[in-house]
Amino acid sequence: MSGLRPLLESCWRSCWHRARRPVEGVLTDPDTATRLAERALRNLAVDLEADTDPSRFLARAIRETAEHATTGVAVERRETEDAQRHHDPDDARYPHNLHLDHLQRHDAERGFDHPEWNRLPDLLRPLAFAQLAKKSIEGPDAEDLFLEILAELARERGSDGVAPISELTVFEEIVPLQHKMLQFRSIDWHRRREAQKNRTNTGPSLDALSDDPDRPMQFADPDSAGGATPKFDRIYAECREALSDDEWRLVVTLYVARTATVTDLVDDPGFCASLGVKAGASESTRRRAINAKVEGALEKLRECLMP
Repeated sequence: MSGLRPLLESCWRSCWHRARRPVEGVLTDPDTATRLAERALRNLAVDLEADTDPSRFLARAIRETAEHATTGVAVERRETEDAQRHHDPDDARYPHNLHLDHLQRHDAERGFDHPEWNRLPDLLRPLAFAQLAKKSIEGPDAEDLFLEILAELARERGSDGVAPISELTVFEEIVPLQHKMLQFRSIDWHRRREAQKNRTNTGPSLDALSDDPDRPMQFADPDSAGGATPKFDRIYAECREALSDDEWRLVVTLYVARTATVTDLVDDPGFCASLGVKAGASESTRRRAINAKVEGALEKLRECLMP
């Protein structure tokens, strides 16, 4: 066992520092960090052997320490009703924490409707705009993407019925979550703009169909006035043979029935598998595959209707 002492000492130091700062913006006191680090090492030492892979053991210890630390902070905040408890006083990304329990409160009929949601936009918007500005997305476009992220936080995924906001343990985790969401949105935004630049002008109606797959325009209702958007019955009759069954399913799902968004489809493993995406593929890979399928289907419709 003496041969394992250097490994345990190294793990202890790493776990203690991780327990102090399990998430950016969270800072526990030294005594709490000591207790959490000791707990993690005790739990894992049972399986410790002389031939244990040091890197794998350290990774497990740090991961378990972080999980226990964030859960412990959440419990203390809930019991004391103090959303600032264990918040790092030097964290200047935003003024203060909101009550995560209030944001996660879900009503079967009204959804996430706690007044705490009214305070969330003003807190997150500066962070979102600063990130999007680095991607050359500003003004109304940045506001649109930010509002999409807010909606996505409260949107239950079709795959498991869980909204992203419900998966957070402490409020500070909302910042990296928003950052990740905006990364994907900004990539999609630039891809769509680049596609539009390279596309011949085919009129506003069909362009509007592909402008934003997550907020698609429906095909016009037969009774709608003006006929600015092609009626789906006519489109289907003229272009039936141009698209495959899978492509029609995408068009109907996103633009006619509007029963799902691209984000919902990305989270649906069965649908991704039907496109030939390998199990375990990253979210960005799944999103690219679906966007490529969508853009291909719409391009076929455009060529069919406007040769």
